[in-house]
Amino acid sequence: MIKNRIAVMAAFTFLLASSMIWAQSGHEAGAGAVKPVFYVSDPVGRNAVTFKSQAPLEDIIGTTSEITGHIMFDPQHPNKGIHAQFAVPVASLKTGIPLRDEHLRGVDWFDAAQHPTIELVVDTIKKLDTVKATDASITFDAIVSGEFTIRGKKAPVEFKARVTYLRETEATQKRLPGDLLAIRAELELTLSDFGITGPKGMGIIGSKVGETIAVGVSIMGNTAAPDAK
Repeated sequence: MIKNRIAVMAAFTFLLASSMIWAQSGHEAGAGAVKPVFYVSDPVGRNAVTFKSQAPLEDIIGTTSEITGHIMFDPQHPNKGIHAQFAVPVASLKTGIPLRDEHLRGVDWFDAAQHPTIELVVDTIKKLDTVKATDASITFDAIVSGEFTIRGKKAPVEFKARVTYLRETEATQKRLPGDLLAIRAELELTLSDFGITGPKGMGIIGSKVGETIAVGVSIMGNTAAPDAK
């Protein structure tokens, strides 16, 4: 538990520092480059990442609420692009069976001892459509791309996302202070892209673990500085 908390704190500290560096570099490039920063770090744990493996012998469904990061995006000027970074501690992944979770952290799978976090960087908006806009909110459907890092190996990723911006109101303050940005997305990851093959000679991937993993994301970031929550 202590190691898990340390991993979360370290990941968030790194991502917070990164967001400040990006914000500063954007400012130096000119006022037009500056984008609001939405911080992803819900103290109540309402953010969620789910993952599902489907294979002939077994289906596995897992989840974590320990996702931290930031999103640099201007909903009023979405043509400015996006830069987002997220991190999830491998130790926080839960599948409902403690022994299986222990195996998941092992060297044959995510190798948490050497690579304690799973990371995602989103840096490109390939398509963006406005679904609905009011005085208090804007909803977009987007196709974005970036890079996943698992076990220290990087692989490109592209996926659809629904992005909703909510201006701060009395109602939104009950969730988090500041303006809010909600993101819901689904994507697929191929285990072999990250060098994950399972225990040698056992043929687990393809029989008990799917070759691809379906990932669902439901997160909310806010513009209030983390220490102001």
